[in-house]
Amino acid sequence: MPVPVRSLWNTPVKAARAVGQGLMGLAFPPACLHCGGAVPGASTLLCFCCLRNADRADADDVRERIYRLPGMRTAIDGAFALWMFDKGGFLQHIHQALKYGNRPHYGIWLGRILGHAFVQSLVYRPAPDLLVPIPLHRMRLCERGYNQSEYLVRGIASALQKPVAPEVIVRSKATRSQTALSRKERLDNLDGAFTVPIPERVAGLRILLVDDILTTGATVGMAASALLKAGADAVDIAALGVTRM
Repeated sequence: MPVPVRSLWNTPVKAARAVGQGLMGLAFPPACLHCGGAVPGASTLLCFCCLRNADRADADDVRERIYRLPGMRTAIDGAFALWMFDKGGFLQHIHQALKYGNRPHYGIWLGRILGHAFVQSLVYRPAPDLLVPIPLHRMRLCERGYNQSEYLVRGIASALQKPVAPEVIVRSKATRSQTALSRKERLDNLDGAFTVPIPERVAGLRILLVDDILTTGATVGMAASALLKAGADAVDIAALGVTRM
């Protein structure tokens, strides 16, 4: 049986690519994005030392921060964040690259770590039925080209083996940046920002809502409220990091 021409062409191309990647690895060995130390492979962002020394977020503190917001104690069942987010810290450098540096694939690697850590926290709560990223407004999505939280969810899904449904919630209102706003201003800014176009998609389900960095929790709180109004049974929160207050 004759071998397809494409297969004959692919073999030397793949071989050449592998050689090229090997030479690049020798010339520019993979390094930790934070300390510059050696990492096991090009797909690994942080060395073992940085991962081991990273300041983990306390789950009780994360929940209490969100519960300070009006109505959130009943809206959100559980909240989890992996690391503390400090100005100038290792997570800020990676987050900047993930969010603004056109490195969406970082989110998948970080999401896997977040997902495995989240699984370990599921002692007294059932696992989610559906994974949902915090959505971007279409104008912001066009500007950035991707939603960093959606890439985090892809990584989490590989750890939890649960379906992902980014389309079930929509950011229908363009909001201004939350960075310089107070807790009340953040809630006012997000009022009516999220809608669930087809409530049947979330009815009766336990949703894991995923964001990149939590500050006051206003964004995830308002999104969770929209999901619950649409009929979701419960909403848990998972985030890569939480800012130090």
